[in-house]
Amino acid sequence: MKNNVRIGIVGLGRVFEHYLKLFKSKKIKNYQIVSLCDLDLKKGNNAKKILKTKYYTNYKDPNFYKEIDLVIILTISGTHYKICKFFLNKKINVLCEKPLTMTPEKSLELYKLAKKKNVMCGVAFQNRFNPSIELVKKSIDKGIFGKIVNVSVSLLWCRYQKYYNDNWHGRWKKDGGVLNQQLIHHLDIMRWIFGPIVRVSCTTTKRLNKLEAEDTASAIVEFSNGSLGNIEATTAARPIDLQASLSITGEKGTAVVGGIAMNQIKIWKFIKQKKNEEAKVKRLNSQKVPNGYGLSHITYLNKVFKLILKKKVTPPVDAFQAYLTSIFVHSLYRSSETSKWVKLNSGLRSKKLGFKN
Repeated sequence: MKNNVRIGIVGLGRVFEHYLKLFKSKKIKNYQIVSLCDLDLKKGNNAKKILKTKYYTNYKDPNFYKEIDLVIILTISGTHYKICKFFLNKKINVLCEKPLTMTPEKSLELYKLAKKKNVMCGVAFQNRFNPSIELVKKSIDKGIFGKIVNVSVSLLWCRYQKYYNDNWHGRWKKDGGVLNQQLIHHLDIMRWIFGPIVRVSCTTTKRLNKLEAEDTASAIVEFSNGSLGNIEATTAARPIDLQASLSITGEKGTAVVGGIAMNQIKIWKFIKQKKNEEAKVKRLNSQKVPNGYGLSHITYLNKVFKLILKKKVTPPVDAFQAYLTSIFVHSLYRSSETSKWVKLNSGLRSKKLGFKN
């Protein structure tokens, strides 16, 4: 068995800088970065010097991908689909940053293509592997909350106008607004742990930033078990990222996961609870993180590399999960567009996200 996964990276911008810090941390094992790709020569040559590896301006260049086992795609959101499809057709494993695609149907297409080609198509929903979120997932599966009453997600992040003054952030065709760009991680958690979701009612607006899509959204969610959910999200919080929280109210107890990346247990209180249990849970399941990305890319990447070395192609989070979360996102947008409740199984899609220039 090979000792290292040979990696090619497409996209050397903002997210790549985060990945680079994680690679430098030496907490990720069993990999070798063999090639880089970006249209921006300055970014490419800088990354080439840092990593001491080959750099290309075209991901379709056979020299870029001929020696790689896995391609990591960190490009503009609206380009993910076509780049993923290219490498899946080449029978190369893919790990893509969120959103996998701009529409649900294209995520489903990539899922089926990966199955056909017998390769991996993974999506970086890394927050699923936060210790705090793993605790919540296990606790819900074990039923320790009892009957769920309410689930709420709150994202209060800060993006100044400079963030939107490029050619893609906040654009309908290439990105979307806070729902599809920032909150998608938290919507994925909400759907994955507490779903299925029956219907949603959502309102969006632009409060402080100038962009095609929205910088602020509020929504009500109805789950199939009868519980309700609330969503508040904005990139117009000032002056810094403040929180990304998840709260659960159940008949047997209540929990709140907070921090700027759902990384800390803030409240863990139950009717039948041992003395000092809350303090212990907080200590064992909370992390200090430097930014909204969190630290769970480390866990995710280590899992992916181990699977590839074992010649397994089912990733920790696959394209079908991205498909289901994309349906949730589109339903929220469609509700905002129509000012109506929208059923998730109705097939309704946003008329703007992924379509409107």
